[in-house]
Amino acid sequence: MTTRKIRKIGLKAGAFISALALMSAGAQAGNRSYSYIQSQASDAVSIQSPGQSAVSKSIVLPFSKSTVVELPVPMMDVIVSNPDIVEAMVHTANRTVLIGKQTGQTNVYFYGNNGQEILSLEIRVERDINGLKSLISQHASDSNVEVQAVNNNLLLTGRVANAATADKIAAIATMWLDENTNGVKGEVVNLMSVDGKDQVLLKVRMVEMQRSVSKQIGINLTALGNLGDSTLSLLSANALETGAGLSGNFSWNMGGALDRLTGSFDALERVGLIRTLAEPTLAAISGETANFLVGGEFPLLTNVFIDDQGRIQREFEFKPYGVSLGFTPVVLSEGRISLNISTEVSEPTTEGSFETGGVSSDILGLRVRRANTVVELPAGGSLVIAGLIREEARQSLDGTPGLKDIPGIGAAFRSRDDLTTQTELVVIVTPYLVDPTHPDNLQTPLDNFVTANDADALLMGRLNKVYGENAKKLGDKALDGPFGHVVD
Repeated sequence: MTTRKIRKIGLKAGAFISALALMSAGAQAGNRSYSYIQSQASDAVSIQSPGQSAVSKSIVLPFSKSTVVELPVPMMDVIVSNPDIVEAMVHTANRTVLIGKQTGQTNVYFYGNNGQEILSLEIRVERDINGLKSLISQHASDSNVEVQAVNNNLLLTGRVANAATADKIAAIATMWLDENTNGVKGEVVNLMSVDGKDQVLLKVRMVEMQRSVSKQIGINLTALGNLGDSTLSLLSANALETGAGLSGNFSWNMGGALDRLTGSFDALERVGLIRTLAEPTLAAISGETANFLVGGEFPLLTNVFIDDQGRIQREFEFKPYGVSLGFTPVVLSEGRISLNISTEVSEPTTEGSFETGGVSSDILGLRVRRANTVVELPAGGSLVIAGLIREEARQSLDGTPGLKDIPGIGAAFRSRDDLTTQTELVVIVTPYLVDPTHPDNLQTPLDNFVTANDADALLMGRLNKVYGENAKKLGDKALDGPFGHVVD
């Protein structure tokens, strides 16, 4: 009995001494280092980068479609890094269905019962382009085009025969796109190369002929007579102020009741001819628009107002006029071109003008001949896109009422003014497929032009230098073939 107690007391004393030792050690903890503990903790931590799992795979999941994942062992957890892109539906312990909800990229991890990673998936959700490839193959079978889906966008690469086929494929791809779950519609990036020529040069000939015929005939009579003690005068002022043509006067002294008869006669026939010829030439690549204008601008009144000082102010807008051309070519196939053409010939005119401040015709009108159309032509072929034939006739009779209607002698009491105008306009277009050339193959009106010297200008009345047939060189350049500048 005594022995047991002594043993227990000894144990308690030993425990007490050990506790004191630990307390003493704890009081000196600030001077000790735990670097070996941190080193052991660092060695125990494992950070895994995406795609570095022991079993890691990458897949492309079509948008709004699903795929099934079968695992060899039962799983406990499925973790999706972005559930908005991919949704995981667990059917059994070994089977999971992954559904692509939105285009983008994410990771999916599968863990077993013991916490061990079974599988790591790198998933990219893209559009299903198999149907698009089938459409392109159906409508552009002769093209070698590759389609790639990149973040809700479509990338088109490869080679096509012409620009029209490229536009057709791009239109099909645009039709294939729709909005994603965020309401954002993707874009079509066209990187296709065109094998055929796609630069179009358009030559337009606009020819206009205006013919006018004017006829004017007028007679003016003056009669002076006596009626008793009174003098009577009769006038027929029907003569036209022609300023040209035939003009005659006569006078007849009769005496008696009809003392004097005088008259004047005017006759004019005017024939006018106006010819307009414009040949604008413009080049553009397939699918792009080119514009051309040769002419000028004139002010057009747009607003009249009173300023703060009570003065009348006018605002003007400059209206272009002249020969303009705009066209958009599309090369349909080798040697066949579709053209969207807009051509116009305009000029200021007093027809339709009006006054604003008492000055005659201070606001001019604009005479316009315009054509807009879409045609399809072979390269080098021509087509008349506009033909206008216009004829206008104006007739007027001025005379003395009653007397001008008497057959025969009524001609002496009336004047006649006839004006006939005929206009004919033709617009011819010709497209060409062209290639760039070297600058040495191009010429300008100033090539080889040399101003005449003082002797030729004074004695011969020449404006430019003229060379004889035996002339060989101009400086270091041989004069072979047509050269110089022609002045009519």
